[in-house]
Parts: sequence; C-alpha cells; structure tokens
Amino acid sequence: DYGVRAYLVEQEPNASIRFNSLIYSGIYNSRTGVNNTNVFSVADEITKSLDPANGSIQKLYAEDTNLIIFQQYKVNKALIDKDAIYSAEGGGLPVSSFKTVIGQTVPFPGNYGIGNNPESFAVYGYNKYFVDPNQNAVMRLGPQGLEEISRAGMNGFFRKQIVNVNSTAS
Repeated sequence: DYGVRAYLVEQEPNASIRFNSLIYSGIYNSRTGVNNTNVFSVADEITKSLDPANGSIQKLYAEDTNLIIFQQYKVNKALIDKDAIYSAEGGGLPVSSFKTVIGQTVPFPGNYGIGNNPESFAVYGYNKYFVDPNQNAVMRLGPQGLEEISRAGMNGFFRKQIVNVNSTAS
C-alpha cells in the first residue's frame, strides 16, 4: 500500500504563480479516516484572492475563527467557515455557511503591512506585533485594531534601527 498519492487529471496542465491568493484542499479528519488533503476539485471554489496592489502574502495567522493575512503593504482578516451578512444599518453579522471555508476578507484600517519580513511577527496575549519596513514602523495588532507603537517616544530610534537592518540585509 502506497498510501495517499497526489494525482492530476488534466490534458494540458498549466502552472501559474498566484502570490496574492490562498488555495485550500479537501478536509482531514483523523476520527473518521477522511483524508482529502490532496484533493483540489476544480468544481468547487477553493481559492481566495486578495488585492495584488498590496503585494504578496507573507504570513498567515489563525486566531479563534479568523485568519489574519499579512501582505507586504496591508493586513487583512478573513472569516473562517462563515461569511458576513450586512444589515441596513451597516453592521456585519457573522453567519455560518456550509460551503464557505474562507469567508469575506476585511482589511484593517491603515496602510501597514509586514513587508518582506514575516520573521518580525510575534504574539503576546491577544496582541500581535510586527515591523513594517516600508513605513519604518513597529506595529501592534490588538482587539482595537492596528496601532503604530513606535510613535510612543521611540519613533527616531526605530526608524534608525529599521534602516540599519534593511541596509545590512541587502
């Protein structure tokens, strides 16, 4: 028995690089023995694309029932296994959906991203920290949203340090 094997059933398979998209396969359930992790059905919607103007996806972080997507120039939140329905007042209500794996993506306010530095990401409690080298900023993503914490008295220090790190990395 060779176990699970990947296969492709296309007459002319074409490769494409989608730097701003997520693709997901079938489910894996160890209790029932279902392993569809190598099944990518073209009949189902299995991709979620983000705005290519915000650069490539650098980091993914799953939190509760949300997926935080860090692009080079933007940070987004995607709902997992649910989608949002908006009322007439503009309030969003998350609703479970049977077919939705990655639901609506909601960008965090502000033009901050993680650049090409996913290694700068850190988590402490409910807060996520990262560096945006494009804005020369140290950021905190918490329950209230994005906040530039390098403004709190250490703006010049962080700007110099980020420039030094970027110049030595090149």
